[in-house]
Amino acid sequence: MNTHNRFLAVLGTFLFTISMSAPALSDIAYIDVSGQGELDVYPDFLTLSVELSATEKDVVRAKNKVDDAFAQLSKVAEEHGIAEDDIESVRISNYPQWEYQGNGKRQLIGHRVIRPVTITLRTLDKYGPFLEEVLIDERYRIQNTSLGFDKPAEHESKARRLALLDAKAKAEEMAATLGQKVTGVLWIQEQAAHFPQPVMMMESAPMMRSAKADSGSGMKIQEQTISQQVQVRFEMEKD
Repeated sequence: MNTHNRFLAVLGTFLFTISMSAPALSDIAYIDVSGQGELDVYPDFLTLSVELSATEKDVVRAKNKVDDAFAQLSKVAEEHGIAEDDIESVRISNYPQWEYQGNGKRQLIGHRVIRPVTITLRTLDKYGPFLEEVLIDERYRIQNTSLGFDKPAEHESKARRLALLDAKAKAEEMAATLGQKVTGVLWIQEQAAHFPQPVMMMESAPMMRSAKADSGSGMKIQEQTISQQVQVRFEMEKD
């Protein structure tokens, strides 16, 4: 018998032994239950993405305008107690502006310089006043806002525990209703945790720039619901 045949023979004996020793699924009484866990947590910080831009005929002049805008933005951030380490801007881009003529040719008419900036706000009650002051300058454009948590894994673990307890309670309730008991767990399947993003109530830039904009308007940050779902197969006592 060659090596390949000996391997198949050993494998067949191994699988036969398992099939003889392990009970078939049809011999086990079980119940499949889903569990949902939700945890309301106030976010720890907010990340604000701002785009600084300027368009001029001369690229150096456009860049200088963007640099001035960044300096002003940094000053405003400092006045609101935002640390320098929470301001990130490592990239700057230049986009030539072309005018296409009827003869199929194009003419360079200027340069648009863009510098994206990411600002982390760790004191969320400063978000409204800071945003209003930023929007006074038309060189700034708010691109995106996102909330974050310092310990997301910890929140996810708590939500998962709640989901497992929910599944257990459902299984025990159903089993008791039928006059039976849950005796064990056969398998658990976890769904991905859900970290929702907030509904940001923000006015348009012209409205925010107007003198009628009230202090603190245009924003609404609430507790975020972190949810976790699990599927559990519980073993039940057999009649």
